[in-house]
Amino acid sequence: MSVPTGRIACPPLGNAPANAAVATTAGTRKGLVGKASRYIFLDLVLFPIVAAAQINDTYVIPVAGNTPGAFSTRWATQFSLFNPQSYALRVSVTYVPTLSGQGIEKLVDVPANAVAFSDNILADLFNIQGGGSLLVATFPEDNSGVADTVIARAFLVTTNTFNNSPSGTFGQTIPGIWTGLQDLATDGISAVAHGVRNLSAQGWRANIGAVNLGRASVTMRVSVYDIDGKTVAKDIPFTIPPLAHMQDSLPVQVDRGSVEFFIDDATKQAVVFPYVSVIDQLSGDPTYQSPALLATPSVLFQKAAKIDTSFARQVRATAAHLGEGELKTR
Repeated sequence: MSVPTGRIACPPLGNAPANAAVATTAGTRKGLVGKASRYIFLDLVLFPIVAAAQINDTYVIPVAGNTPGAFSTRWATQFSLFNPQSYALRVSVTYVPTLSGQGIEKLVDVPANAVAFSDNILADLFNIQGGGSLLVATFPEDNSGVADTVIARAFLVTTNTFNNSPSGTFGQTIPGIWTGLQDLATDGISAVAHGVRNLSAQGWRANIGAVNLGRASVTMRVSVYDIDGKTVAKDIPFTIPPLAHMQDSLPVQVDRGSVEFFIDDATKQAVVFPYVSVIDQLSGDPTYQSPALLATPSVLFQKAAKIDTSFARQVRATAAHLGEGELKTR
C-alpha cells in the first residue's frame, strides 16, 4: 500500500411507544465468574489485535438522521470521511431506512489525504428526511487500479448526530464500526452499555436502537439491570425487519444502570448493530453508546460477527443506485 508519510501502516428520533411488552423481574444479576459460559472475556494477550484493528474498508454507522424529535428537538447527522491513502478512493455510502424500505446508494470520490464532509449527510447526499443507518464501504469494482486488499482500500469515517437548537448545537459522536451481534444460541455473544439513565422525573430519556443487515427479520432482546446489578426487566423483545433500522424508547426506568442486548436469528445470517442514546431533555444534549461486545477479538473474528465487502455487497445490491454524489473536500 502506498500512503502519505506518517499515515497508517442517531440520533434520538422521537419517543414512540415501545413495541413489546416488558417482563419485569426482581432479583440480582449473577457475577461475571458465574456467567463464564456466556461472557467470553477480553484476553489481554490479544491486545495487539485490538490496537492493530483501527482501519477497515467497510463500516456501519448504526444511526443517522435528518428529522424533528421529541421536545422540540431537530436532529441532523454531520459526516466526515477521511482518505489516508496517496491516491483517490471511490467510497460507497448506502442509506438503510428506518423500519424497512428500499435503501439508497451513492458513490463519493475522495482525493488523496482529503476529507469529504457534510453537516447534514441525509440531506446533502440523499436529499431525504427521516432516520436510518449508513453502510460505508470501498469496493474493488469501484476502485480500479487500487490493490484489492483491505489495507489498500482502507479509510476512516465518523459522524456526529446533533440537536440543532436555538441555544446552540448539542451532539453525540457516532463512529463507524464493523463488528456486531449475531444469533445468541450460535455465537454466545451479547453486548452491554452501562451508565444508562432513563428517568423522566429528572429529565433523562433513553432510546435504544439497532440496524439489521440480514435478509430476514430478527428479534433483539433487551435486559435492563440497575446500578446494583438487580434485574429491572428481562428479555424485552423488539422485532427488527430485514435490512432496516429501528429505534424505540427504553420502556423501563433506570438510573445509571446497564442495558444488555441479545439477538435471536433463526437464519443465522444477520449481523445486528445495537446502540443506546441518552438525552437530557432539559437541554437536548445527547450521549451515545455503542455497546461493548462481550467477547475476545479472536472469538469475534472467528465467528465472523463482522461485516466485510462481501457482506456489504449483498446489502448494496438491494439498494437503489443513484450514481455519484458530491460532498465538500479540502
